[in-house]
Amino acid sequence: MATYRTGIIACGIIARVHARAWLGVEGSPTEIGAIADSNGDALREFGDFFGVPEEHRYADFRQMLDSERLDFVDVCSWHRLHAAMVIAAAARQPKGIICQKPMSVDLGEADDMLMACQRNGVKLIIAYQRPHHSTWLKARELIREGAIGRVVQIQLDAGGNILNTNSHNIRLALFLMDEPQVEWVMGAVERTTEQMERGLPAEDACLGLAVCDNGATILIQGALIDGLGQGCRVIGSDGIMELDTTFHPDSIVPSDAPMRMPEGLSARYNFEIGKVRYFSGQTNGWKEVTEPWHDCWSRQCQEAVDWVEGRVEDAISAGSRGRAVQEVMMALFESARKRQRIYLPLKTRVNPLSLMVESGDLPVEWPGPVERRAGLVRGEAMSWHEEST
Repeated sequence: MATYRTGIIACGIIARVHARAWLGVEGSPTEIGAIADSNGDALREFGDFFGVPEEHRYADFRQMLDSERLDFVDVCSWHRLHAAMVIAAAARQPKGIICQKPMSVDLGEADDMLMACQRNGVKLIIAYQRPHHSTWLKARELIREGAIGRVVQIQLDAGGNILNTNSHNIRLALFLMDEPQVEWVMGAVERTTEQMERGLPAEDACLGLAVCDNGATILIQGALIDGLGQGCRVIGSDGIMELDTTFHPDSIVPSDAPMRMPEGLSARYNFEIGKVRYFSGQTNGWKEVTEPWHDCWSRQCQEAVDWVEGRVEDAISAGSRGRAVQEVMMALFESARKRQRIYLPLKTRVNPLSLMVESGDLPVEWPGPVERRAGLVRGEAMSWHEEST
């Protein structure tokens, strides 16, 4: 019998990845004890697929929180609901909460989430799972050992908007450098269309520089060049290291069928592989880093279990690390809004990009909102938030 019961809020595609992660923890210490989703089809499909009894399925997530004795709550909703759902879950005092990235839509919400968990004695994890790749953990060890000398700059170059893609890479950069403090950020954004990402205004492209207290810089390039995508390039005083990702072949990836699959096999995320190579004056060319593979999502869930059991004191995915990412992203937007470098700690609690859009300070050339994730929405709505708010 499992030791811990996990309740999942929002039964979409990413929830399938999270569920497989919980069920894949070594020794099976957790079970999916309850689920909640306002969409009946999603609730039914997910419940049937993962074997959650009908009496533990809820249309109202607060009813689930009140009715079930949950050890962990896993928030898999879209960005705009993260804060409300984490705060509600924390009030019921589970042992831990995992929240899908990004932590929130602005810095004020991130602080509210941390405070709610602090006052209720709840461990909060933000699902930036990739630092748990076995090879990326090894990459941090190599950097600590001086394999490429002193870190001078980490370069990020993912497509998409910053909240959805380069947020992962900002987290990776801070992780690889053992969590330095960011001192200031300078950034610029481009928004020529009314692009929306999960109901939020999104930039077409962004460029930023974050200066850290260890003397290194983080160069953030969003949707500007074809680069490494999910990963980064670490420039050292004596070499270069590159991190990126690939996948196991689809032939060995479990199918979601008969669940709806608008983006294909969700378990491809569980079967992602972290890649690392580096060279320096001692390597005689590029050297590939190899480590036994594991599902980084399951390792993140394992860390959550270890954290609540006292075996981990400083969790890789702790909520404070998610907040650090949120602050850098919001500072980049605030720099674009104020047209100056922004020193941290950031004082602005709202989302500066949304503020610019709402105030008319960031006019578009080609009007008309377009939701990037409309293909995931069920029913007649073109944005999930049209039905859920």
